[in-house]
Amino acid sequence: MKKITEIKPLKGFGPLKFGATQQEVEKTLGKPEETEVIDMEGDIQEVEVWSYWEDGHAVYFEKALDNLCTNFETDHPDASLFGQKVFELDKDGIIKLMEEHAFESHEVEEDKDLDELILFFHDAHMQFVFEKEQLVLVSWAVAMDDEEEVEWP
Repeated sequence: MKKITEIKPLKGFGPLKFGATQQEVEKTLGKPEETEVIDMEGDIQEVEVWSYWEDGHAVYFEKALDNLCTNFETDHPDASLFGQKVFELDKDGIIKLMEEHAFESHEVEEDKDLDELILFFHDAHMQFVFEKEQLVLVSWAVAMDDEEEVEWP
């Protein structure tokens, strides 16, 4: 299967766009190594997560949205964001990179007990998870408007 590493905020992951079907994801990434159905709080009741452990990716499909892809996660060391290897950047480097691409609305949440920091970019629907100041996970989702309606790319 194709190796995918390009993070595209609000659009997708490599050639996959938000709104892709499970068949399209399987055609691109292959069969997942594990699938899990989780119940989410709030409006969205059920999400199916496909994990690709070897590649460090996860793909989320929301049942309420016809099982279309709405989120990606990766911890792949070669993952790139705007042409830069994101896992080589620190918190300030990510903030600078995102701001250079017009994503400025961010906040930081720290959990000192877990030595974890999460950098949220609301306008990009992205989060960057750090443990001990090292980026360990990037998660990004499809855009939603003020009425919580999905804005497919």
